[in-house]
Amino acid sequence: MKTIYRNLLSIVRRFRVATVLNVFGLSFAFAAFMTILMQVDYERNFDRCHPEAEHIFRVDLSQPGEFSTVLPRAFVEAVIASSPHIEAGTLINPFVGEVYFTVAGNDGTRHGFRETVQTCHPTLVRTFNFPITEGDTDCLRSPDKVLIPESMARRLFGSVSAVGRPLRAEESIWSKSRDGDSTQLELTVGAVYRDFPGNTQLRNVIYTAIDGAFLKENYDASNFICYVRLDNAASAVDVEENFNRHFNFSQIGHPGEQMKLTPLTSIYFMNESGDGRLFRSGNADVVNLLMGIALLILVIAAVNYTNFSTAMTPLRMKSINTQKVLGSTNSALRLSLLIEACAICLTAFLLAVILVWGMHQSRLLAFVEADTSPLHHPVLLLVTAVVSLLVGLAAGIYPAYYMTSFPPAMVLKGSFGLSPRGRRLRLMLVSLQFVISMTLIIGAGFVQLQNRFLRTHSIGFDRDQIAVVELNGAIAGHHAREYVDGLKSYAGIEDVAFASEKIGAKDVYMTESSDYNGRNFSYNLIYVSWNFLRTMGIHIVDGRDFTEADARSDRPAFIFNDYARRSLQMSVGPFKYWRDNLGDLVGFTGDLHIASLRQESTNICLAASPLGSRLSVSYIRLKSGTDVRAATAHIRKTVAAIDPSFPIDITFYDTIYNELYHRETTLRTLITFFGLLAVLLSLVGVFGLVVFDSEYRRKEIGLRKVFGSSTGQILVLFNRTYLRIVAICFVVASPVAYYGVTKWLEHFAHRTPIRWWVFAIAFVAISAITFITVTFQNWRSANANPVNSLKSE
Repeated sequence: MKTIYRNLLSIVRRFRVATVLNVFGLSFAFAAFMTILMQVDYERNFDRCHPEAEHIFRVDLSQPGEFSTVLPRAFVEAVIASSPHIEAGTLINPFVGEVYFTVAGNDGTRHGFRETVQTCHPTLVRTFNFPITEGDTDCLRSPDKVLIPESMARRLFGSVSAVGRPLRAEESIWSKSRDGDSTQLELTVGAVYRDFPGNTQLRNVIYTAIDGAFLKENYDASNFICYVRLDNAASAVDVEENFNRHFNFSQIGHPGEQMKLTPLTSIYFMNESGDGRLFRSGNADVVNLLMGIALLILVIAAVNYTNFSTAMTPLRMKSINTQKVLGSTNSALRLSLLIEACAICLTAFLLAVILVWGMHQSRLLAFVEADTSPLHHPVLLLVTAVVSLLVGLAAGIYPAYYMTSFPPAMVLKGSFGLSPRGRRLRLMLVSLQFVISMTLIIGAGFVQLQNRFLRTHSIGFDRDQIAVVELNGAIAGHHAREYVDGLKSYAGIEDVAFASEKIGAKDVYMTESSDYNGRNFSYNLIYVSWNFLRTMGIHIVDGRDFTEADARSDRPAFIFNDYARRSLQMSVGPFKYWRDNLGDLVGFTGDLHIASLRQESTNICLAASPLGSRLSVSYIRLKSGTDVRAATAHIRKTVAAIDPSFPIDITFYDTIYNELYHRETTLRTLITFFGLLAVLLSLVGVFGLVVFDSEYRRKEIGLRKVFGSSTGQILVLFNRTYLRIVAICFVVASPVAYYGVTKWLEHFAHRTPIRWWVFAIAFVAISAITFITVTFQNWRSANANPVNSLKSE
């Protein structure tokens, strides 16, 4: 151990900068490996937080489509009652959305808040084995009871027990209360459950029982998701076969349909919902990509260590051969060199743990969805420690054998540093690093371009200067005119319109179907106020815009987008919107998109509607140059004058798009962050190689200076070699990156073109950084007095 310690000190003293760079390079690599594995573990263990996750299945229809997972209640009830293998089953209505609640404070005043509500069967708790922390497990059997998460209980009631505390719903809860918009529900907290982690389909929302009779006999209205827990996972086939044999699928309008059970733990990687509002979804290819990046970063770090150690062989030959003369065997020397490599890697691992912990504490890893505290991942820490040892062995085994494989005469010759064999090995290792770095840079460039494309691509309406405010049923239904007049009293507000949905904010919208020219088709339906298109800057390309009379007419007016016009060959005129009910198709917009650009273009229908609770989303157009801060303050003041307790939330489309494309933004940050890290580690390898090249070519440099070579010529000599390597690596990396980028972009219906200049920028960037590194390191050698170089040699 004393010899190992002495050798380490010698290396650090002689090559302090290179050693520090190498150790910190390993530390950053292990830190990146841990961080990526936290995210990979987060995604691969999706929905496994439930005690009997392997026994839980989602009920689906076999034919793919919009309603293969969203089912009619009567169908759901039939499935749950169909087999003794089903120990528990529940439906969940995910479309209720946020509901306006108030709770009484200690001073008697009521405080408002908005929370998402999902109605369900009382058996939800038993189906998923909810982690109840206080209250009655069966509380949902009482229609006035609710189940809330622990975080919400602390936020609303502090340290006081939440069980038994009243919550008043200030507006109706769809599928629970059906007595009109003014319905107020007095609800009571029946139980509190421990918050679910982010990697499960269940949300930390308010759960309450659905009305017992709501759509219970209806086979047409598809609004529900169904989960069942079986006595054994293997029973799924029996349950499917039994139900499909006895159920008449013509009742749901699909006589050739079949029911299937999808394992809960498989849903995430089915990638069914890009916006995550209906089902949280992930991409297995992206997870594999992240895992690949983690391994590649380890490879780069290991290559750096191997390169560094091999390049030091000439400097250590004297010490090694002296130990041989004194009786040390090759095996003992090799073992000491391997222990040295493992010690360095373990030191780097400890630094990596500190680094990850520091970044977690400072929120620098906020772009990672997983919990990034190392203390919460003891198994991962152990795995990374083992990996660090393996990296030490893998990276150190070749130098250990190589350093001890030469006879003592090599000490006198001292030519190994410039031998073709040694240089070839080091150049191959550096080339591997360059290929990996270029591939990651090109990939990061296209991820950035796609994100920019998603945010800037024309979607058919103006996004700038539009503030979006979601109202409660009472304000939208009874105070809409007062709300509009109050807003327009501020000079900076140009107009106010309303719609039933927040457009451009999600992937899935309400879908209807109709017949046109004998052809059945489906479309996304949005109810809007008569001035909606004008306020949103949506242009009419054929026909006319809505008028105020359209909103009051008993005969509804519709406007479709241009995609529907082209695909269905539609024209202005009468439109049969439901069975034999007629309306008027009055116009067509341009290329309008209301969902994310992950989705293919679809038929979109805007229907004029009078102001009321159905039009609960308001769109406020600000005049150009308006003080946004003052305008938002006026909006809050206007709402507070109508309902002081209502928790208003004002959003703009930059925020809406940040939420809509959260997955893509996260991937962009991950790829960019770790891609730059790979480049940094590669430069450490280049730096190490250049250090030793310049060290062992001093005599050559001195001779060239004596024979008239200038500093510039010597620098060109050194740079030529490395730039040639960069060019060859670029030729190898480009097709690899092109293939990976093309496969990733296939997940988007609308995507950025493959730009040649991204490849060019990657090449120029790596070339420039390499040139700077090589020039900086060799500048001193090129300007040294040749007499001193020749004398030392």
